[in-house]
Amino acid sequence: MNGFNIWFRNRIQKSDSSADDVVRSLAGGPLFTITSYQGYDINGYTFYTIEQDKKSTYQNCGVRIDAFDNNMQKSAYYGQVEEIWELTYPDFKVTVFRCRWVQGAKGVITDKYGFTTVDLEQVGYKEEPFMLADQVSQVFYVTDTRNWKRHVVVPGKRRVVGVTNAMEEEYNQFNEVPTFDTSIIPVI
Repeated sequence: MNGFNIWFRNRIQKSDSSADDVVRSLAGGPLFTITSYQGYDINGYTFYTIEQDKKSTYQNCGVRIDAFDNNMQKSAYYGQVEEIWELTYPDFKVTVFRCRWVQGAKGVITDKYGFTTVDLEQVGYKEEPFMLADQVSQVFYVTDTRNWKRHVVVPGKRRVVGVTNAMEEEYNQFNEVPTFDTSIIPVI
């Protein structure tokens, strides 16, 4: 990816006026100052950095993103927010999270009961730490009592401010990701 920003800027400058204003602003690059945060509210979630979580009674640094691999298979990636940056462009701002991602094959397992567990010490994807803040969902990591190195993934709950009581029930629910796979629950 070395030199991408230069290539992108030159490509857009050489093109005719086919690029829209947003693409032109992106090609020009952000301003040199970056605003950083310890916490950030976006998409109904409140995210903290790992360092802020250590000072808080709440755990808000867990993230999950669904992405497609080269075979167009949808996969979930889990991590923790290390830094929150707001990049300022001439006409808009973009918030990105620098994340510490869990290595997929080694760190993420779905057990026989359908629970997704992660080993937060199995760090991977170090070459791609950044994620657009509005693309992630919040998750919580609960220590697995059967294996203290692993954590059970629990989906986050969105908070919607300013919604009337009639509509609040629609938003007052957990993320669409179930805690476990209900198709493999054993019958007792």
